[in-house]
Amino acid sequence: MANGTAYDEILEVNYEFYIVENEIEMSFEDFRCEVDVKYRREHNQFPLWDDEMEDRLDDIADGIGNEFLSAAIQAAAELESGFQHAKLKEKFLGHVEVFLRCKSMAYEQEYPQTRLLKRKDIWSIQKLDFDRDEIFVEDAYMELFEELVEEGYFKLVESGGDHKHDIFHVTEV
Repeated sequence: MANGTAYDEILEVNYEFYIVENEIEMSFEDFRCEVDVKYRREHNQFPLWDDEMEDRLDDIADGIGNEFLSAAIQAAAELESGFQHAKLKEKFLGHVEVFLRCKSMAYEQEYPQTRLLKRKDIWSIQKLDFDRDEIFVEDAYMELFEELVEEGYFKLVESGGDHKHDIFHVTEV
């Protein structure tokens, strides 16, 4: 088999297997360029000029294909994680609003008391949602709460004698 034919076949097979089958957006020319550059770096010559190309090229193409596949999987996981985080944040803030509304009706509170809560109230909301299997990590809301305090959704109004009695004002964002 001529070097040029083997070169094309090896690249096409790897491109189909890694890029096309996994629906990764990359042109054949870009894939070929990545393989060629790595080949030249590792073997100090162009693949078509190398007598050992058939043995070496498939390993290089596999490596490049695996790198792009891993990057695509990681990007998809990060996107999904960000989406899940946004959904959790939305759910949490919704439950805080329901809690504040119920508390203000039960105790006949008026503004600004209607926007105040204690850290232990967050623990109560978290426990209820965990018990109802709405969240699957026991401390999911506390981690999110600390993040939202930093973002300004909750402002510390008064430190309690105990951490659980810290009073926060819930800002309307």
